[in-house]
Amino acid sequence: MKKLENIKEIRSIDIISFTLISSSTAAILAFIYAILILFLSGILLILPQFAEFKDIISGLGGASLIILPISAYFIVMAVSFFTILLYNSLSHRISGLKFDLNGNKIIKIPIKIFALIIATIEGIWAFILGLFLAAAVLPFTDIINSLIHYFIYKIPDATNIIGALPLGIGTNELSLAALLIIVFPIIVFSFGFISSIIFAIFYNQLASKFIKMELEFEKITDTFHELKSLPVVATAAPVSGAVFGVFGIIMGFITLLSLALSGSPNLTNLTNDIIIVVINGLLYFIEYFLIFGLIAVIYNFLAPKIGGIRLNFE
Repeated sequence: MKKLENIKEIRSIDIISFTLISSSTAAILAFIYAILILFLSGILLILPQFAEFKDIISGLGGASLIILPISAYFIVMAVSFFTILLYNSLSHRISGLKFDLNGNKIIKIPIKIFALIIATIEGIWAFILGLFLAAAVLPFTDIINSLIHYFIYKIPDATNIIGALPLGIGTNELSLAALLIIVFPIIVFSFGFISSIIFAIFYNQLASKFIKMELEFEKITDTFHELKSLPVVATAAPVSGAVFGVFGIIMGFITLLSLALSGSPNLTNLTNDIIIVVINGLLYFIEYFLIFGLIAVIYNFLAPKIGGIRLNFE
């Protein structure tokens, strides 16, 4: 087995630079999405079936140009800030993300630590979301429980229908809280760990054999580097092609297998089914190539103006 010789570990990420460029990129993407919504709204306004909704459609289309970019900017800013705060804390306690680099090219991704860090951050986010949902939802169960008991004593013959009412909500509160705060984070962590392993394996065994992901860094100090640009093709192609493209093909085969096992009449003949699977993989490739390519273009546009992401390599 070949030994990884040029392993670089990201010990920390500059919070301000990452948050600024992430939120700015999200705002631009949201603005592009809002333009598409406005365009679709214009098409709907032409159709006579939507004539009575003309004011609503035109209002939503115009409002999206302002609401979506601003919302995306501040939401991603908050998420990015806390995510990097988590990462920097984990990197000093467990380890940072590691990559086998040859110049600016990522040769391989060490699988275990990559999956562990990604899954841990996702699991912590799921725990926070679970706490928030529990705090937001559980008080309403108390209100419902109080209303039920109120109607039991105020409505005649309420005891005859009491069997149909959820009087066990108090017990269910604990079950719901356990699901949101314990089970949900565990599920998210497990899914994140497995999916990250699959991603790293696909990249190491497939993507890196054709085209390696490339990141153009500029050295600031002995350990600090700034990500100056993302080569569009070398950023989008390895991820979209060898990872998500193959994932699309696998998902297509899984769909065919499930249809075959269920005896579905939707299956035609083997040749057509294989063509459908290949087309599914191609669509995944095109979709994610455009997404990651657009992100790279936006990053390259913003980096010279507001600064790129700064990383502490060791």
